[in-house]
Order: sequence, then structure tokens, then C-alpha cells
Amino acid sequence: MTTTTKTVMLISLILLACVCYFIGTAKGAVAFIALGVILELGFWIGLLKKKAANATSL
Repeated sequence: MTTTTKTVMLISLILLACVCYFIGTAKGAVAFIALGVILELGFWIGLLKKKAANATSL
């Protein structure tokens, strides 16, 4: 996966998480807040995840 693709995917995840948080708090829908948490976790895991090639070369 290229750096540009990864960046676009991570930005999309965090924006979708923010939208879900906004809808969940405005409507009081727990499902949207939970979806926001899941999307945010995906963002942080993707941001902090190292490439497999870098991990094996250490």
C-alpha cells in the first residue's frame, strides 16, 4: 500500500469517526457513538502500525 493511499484511508477513518460522534451525540444514538469508537480505533491502529518489512529487519 502506498503512503498516499494509507494517508487517504486514515483521514477518511478519522472524518467518519467524527461524523458518527456528531450524529450520535445529536440524536442520542449509542450505535453511532459505538461506530465512531470503532472507526477511531481503526485510525489509531493504522497510524501506529509498523510495516512488516521494518519489523523483520530489526
